[in-house]
Amino acid sequence: MKDLQVLPLPDFFRQHLSGDRLLASLLIIVLTAAGLWLLRWALNVLAARFSRQRLLISGLYPVLRLLCWISAVAYILFVIIHPPLNTLLAVSASAGLALGLGAQDLIRNIVAGVLILFERPFHIGDMIQVGEHYGEVVNIGLRSVQIRTFEDSVVTFPNALVQTQAVSNANAGQLNEMVVVRFHLPADVPVGPVKELAWEAAACSPYVHLGKPIAVLIEDRFDYRFSTRFTIKAYVHEIRLERILASDILERVKKALQEQGLAAPMIGKVTTCGQQPGQPA
Repeated sequence: MKDLQVLPLPDFFRQHLSGDRLLASLLIIVLTAAGLWLLRWALNVLAARFSRQRLLISGLYPVLRLLCWISAVAYILFVIIHPPLNTLLAVSASAGLALGLGAQDLIRNIVAGVLILFERPFHIGDMIQVGEHYGEVVNIGLRSVQIRTFEDSVVTFPNALVQTQAVSNANAGQLNEMVVVRFHLPADVPVGPVKELAWEAAACSPYVHLGKPIAVLIEDRFDYRFSTRFTIKAYVHEIRLERILASDILERVKKALQEQGLAAPMIGKVTTCGQQPGQPA
């Protein structure tokens, strides 16, 4: 077998990219981009119409986008350009060497992005926490992952960072997730009535998912004075409403405590099952 000569990229383009081939390649790229735009629009319409399957439908787009671009590049390379095998191997060696030396971070992020797409530790629409940031996954690309926080900020993480950090997923592809609401009362408060009204406050909320259990836990604590911490654990039926559920439960608890003449609660941290205690919401 003859030794392969590394063909410079400019010579490769001059030999194998005529005007017609270049125009056909650009047309394939434009059609692929337009098709992906229509695909995303159609999936968004389906996700809005079939809300119970929203996360499943939205999660199809990143994988389909990757497959479409791989197919487009393969068609351009093997059908339109169709270089000899030796030339293709030589150009691949040149491109691989250039990318390996000058774009190590980019390659690392792309490899991590492919792993994320196929391992699927989270999907579009999941509520995840990466470091100090918590929010809904709005995009999974080959280079980065984007989440939207409850302050309506979009935070972008390189895929390599997401792949090497611990990622907490609050709902794991489900529309419901656990919301934890904590409040404190003086240690001498009657526990039974407070637990009952706390349970009713969660059960009566229009945002709670009654298909899963509601729990009220108590714990004695000392912070300058003795107090009892009440923890309400309930599931919200739509992950985007988790803060509204927590607010509604607290409002109902405060109203019930006032009606029964009990002490006003000292409100504690509101978290979801995917957040780490002490981390910002």
